[in-house]
Amino acid sequence: MTIRSDVRAVALTAALLLAPLVARAQEQPAEGPPAAADPLDALRGRFREGMEKYRARAFGDAIVVWESIYRELGPEKGYRVAFDLGRAYDEVGELIKAAEHYQTYLDRVSARRAAGESLEPNVQLQETIARERLERIIRIYGAIHVAPAKRTVIVHVDSAPPRVAGFTVYVEPGPHTVTFGTGSGAEARSVTVRRGELLEMDPPADAPAPEPRFETRIEHPFSPLVIWIGAGVAAASVVIPIVTHANALAVKNDYDGATSRADKERLSSDYDSAKSNAYAAIAVPAVLGAAAGGLALWYVLGRKETRAPLPTASVTASGASAGISARF
Repeated sequence: MTIRSDVRAVALTAALLLAPLVARAQEQPAEGPPAAADPLDALRGRFREGMEKYRARAFGDAIVVWESIYRELGPEKGYRVAFDLGRAYDEVGELIKAAEHYQTYLDRVSARRAAGESLEPNVQLQETIARERLERIIRIYGAIHVAPAKRTVIVHVDSAPPRVAGFTVYVEPGPHTVTFGTGSGAEARSVTVRRGELLEMDPPADAPAPEPRFETRIEHPFSPLVIWIGAGVAAASVVIPIVTHANALAVKNDYDGATSRADKERLSSDYDSAKSNAYAAIAVPAVLGAAAGGLALWYVLGRKETRAPLPTASVTASGASAGISARF
């Protein structure tokens, strides 16, 4: 059967080629991904496991379970677990560790209250218990309170992990070393803590602040996906002149095979039209190819460099913290 083609056919062919590629670039899922399981479910299950061990007076086993949860949540978000750990350490006679967890709990409760956040009904009772136990523990041991500084100051107490100035640490009575800063600029102070004493310490006024680090980031004017789409469209558009040229040849073959004068005159007019369309179609991949090249050039020349600060390791007053928020 003879193929008939005109400018509308060329436009339709181009539209059919472009539509799938553009749709793929703009495609967005109609619905979100399947709902993932709540990551806190496992933590809640483990917390209940620890509570069962605590009630069975297997305090050491409860500590093992709760410590794993506490490491995942961090002291800021796992402060409710800190109270339970304080109770468990209290039961096994690890009073310094118990005091540290009680202190973390009290600090976080005070911060949440000051921020106007809602507190669970039993927080006030736990707060009273933690405060009373701290008062008793400090009579047996001692404590060092490092005042907060205007700038970030890393502090080591003896060989304990580093903390940011603005914390209280409970220690055995006797000599201790408090080191402010790190490296060659660190300042070490020797102190003696008496039983029942809360020793106040201020960081040095000229404590060096950590030097910020930066990275160079390259930003482009648009996503490289645009270039790939443009190149794909240009490559696919090559089929347009192929189709129109084949159509012109088909009409020419019909013309050569016609026997009547009327058919030849009609086919001659059709051939002229098909031939014009074939010549015009050659411009389609040329224009699209030039457009894709222009996009690539814009992508390269339109980039810009920016300097962004690198994140630094975060050390809190109770140690390093990371994890997800949860309440038990």
